[in-house]
Amino acid sequence: MSTEELTKIIAVKKMDLEECEQELNTRYYPSVVRLAMTRYITELRHQIEMINGDELNKIENS
Repeated sequence: MSTEELTKIIAVKKMDLEECEQELNTRYYPSVVRLAMTRYITELRHQIEMINGDELNKIENS
């Protein structure tokens, strides 16, 4: 995967993460929905960290 593709993926995931966090903090949701959203936010953060790590490794190995 190219650096440009990774950058686009990271940007989309960061926008999704930001939107989810804002929704979770500004609206009322039942606890089950809040738990699911929190899990999704955690997973997005993890994916962003992994992609960032892969991108850094790719740059260092070049």
